[in-house]
Amino acid sequence: MSLSSDTIISEIENNEWSQLFTSAINTQKDLIVLMYKNTPILFNKAFQNFSGISSVKEFLREFGPLHDRFVPHNSYFHTGKTDSPDEWTIALMALPEHDRIVSMFNSRTEPFAFSVGVDNCVPNYEIITFTDISQDFIKRIMIENDVSIDKESGAYDKEYFIHTSKSFHDAADFNKKAIGITMIELMSTDHEAEKFLRDFTASIKSSIRQSDMLVRWDKKTFLLAYLANTAEDVIAFSQKLLLIMRQEPFERLNAISMRMGATVQNEKEDITVIIKRAQTALEQSTNLQVTLL
Repeated sequence: MSLSSDTIISEIENNEWSQLFTSAINTQKDLIVLMYKNTPILFNKAFQNFSGISSVKEFLREFGPLHDRFVPHNSYFHTGKTDSPDEWTIALMALPEHDRIVSMFNSRTEPFAFSVGVDNCVPNYEIITFTDISQDFIKRIMIENDVSIDKESGAYDKEYFIHTSKSFHDAADFNKKAIGITMIELMSTDHEAEKFLRDFTASIKSSIRQSDMLVRWDKKTFLLAYLANTAEDVIAFSQKLLLIMRQEPFERLNAISMRMGATVQNEKEDITVIIKRAQTALEQSTNLQVTLL
């Protein structure tokens, strides 16, 4: 006898083994969906939070089939790329692994990119796993489009940093550290600054870690983002940079004045707030001085 999706959902809600499975997938940060004959019958908590729904019935009533949530953009897989939309998992898994990517909007209409895995070890059932790769995918697209590096200076492009800055939040959380921001301004005419851009960038890159990011923020202003423990670490690091930038083989930078403003992240503070405070500190500083806020 063929069971309906509603019957399966009812059994999941009342069967202890199903409840154990539900409990297990609720511990996962990936979005997980259990499908029966191409229809969702169970979402884990991460998927419910992402979609802003509390049950499969509510989701199907509000949004229709799961595949209708996929953004129809050519950079991602969507059902417009298959002749059988209801069997989209077959078409998806026929693609190379690096192309098994979909995009969906969350409950706040923010776009995310996910790599998708499909497990169909039991006939008629599929476990769909959506792994958030938004930051990595943005980096990949921007690098492919050759927009990650500012051509004049060799530092990172401002838009690239803005689009990928969530990675710094994730890294800070993972390492139990804070985000440090140092803003550096070349105090000269635009024409004079252009002559020193490459030396300036090279001098800083020679003194920072690979995980740190030097960004050209404005024509004569640069942003350096890194992880730090305390405000004292930030001021010491920034003062060290001022000295290193003027030593061999970058002594020609002595011909140009600079100033710095720096700050460190307060608990769970958004990076845009940190940057604004660093900019205020920069405005309050003078030549060869580091101001900390």
